[in-house]
Amino acid sequence: MWLLLCLGGVLGCASGGHHSVGKTDRARMLVEIANGALLEGDPVGALQQLARAQELDHSLPELHHSKALAYHKRQDALLALFEAKEAVRLKPDYSDANNTLGKLLMDQGRSEEALVPLNLAAHDSLYRDSYKAWTNLGILYYQKKEYDRAKEHLNQAIVSGASHACVAYYYRGLVFFEQGRLQESISDYQQATRKFCAGYADAVLALGLAYQKNRQIDLARQVYLEIQERYPHTDFADRAMKKLQELP
Repeated sequence: MWLLLCLGGVLGCASGGHHSVGKTDRARMLVEIANGALLEGDPVGALQQLARAQELDHSLPELHHSKALAYHKRQDALLALFEAKEAVRLKPDYSDANNTLGKLLMDQGRSEEALVPLNLAAHDSLYRDSYKAWTNLGILYYQKKEYDRAKEHLNQAIVSGASHACVAYYYRGLVFFEQGRLQESISDYQQATRKFCAGYADAVLALGLAYQKNRQIDLARQVYLEIQERYPHTDFADRAMKKLQELP
């Protein structure tokens, strides 16, 4: 709501003669409103604002990136990919868009194509969220079962992202689990469930599985019961219940 009020206030100043706001500036404001709608889980509202922005200036790369995110939330993979490519075409060094494009290509199983945009984003020294691209590269190699390469990229994600690298910790934990290094796996799953990452249900369940595999039965039981309490009536709760029934 405050974004709408800010936009109205700026436009009001323009009509009052203090200064004029050009079409491109108004388009950017609408993109910001759309991004707010995305954060609130409203991709349709976001697309409505982005359509208005596109009428004002269709050449903004951030507009097309936000459209890609909105279509992704709408589970429209083809349009999401089209818009991500358009954002990168308009601004080839746009790291957020390169990361998004790489992730969308990964989702379609086009891992080789995904490497180029992901590497561009990961190696951008000015990109504050480069850990996201490093994480996606780690996931890509994990999916290819190239575990050492996956770990190399996930290590970089953790260095770059610090406390925000929840997914990187989780996938590095999966790598250690596959390699039979259970204690290191447990340590990473614990990192993936702390502080900023506390709501990461995949990592919580993985932690329980690792405890169970490592014969730390009481700790495994404690985690499975926690999942029942924190995520009732979900697939996580159902899977945790099945694992509880397996415990001695």
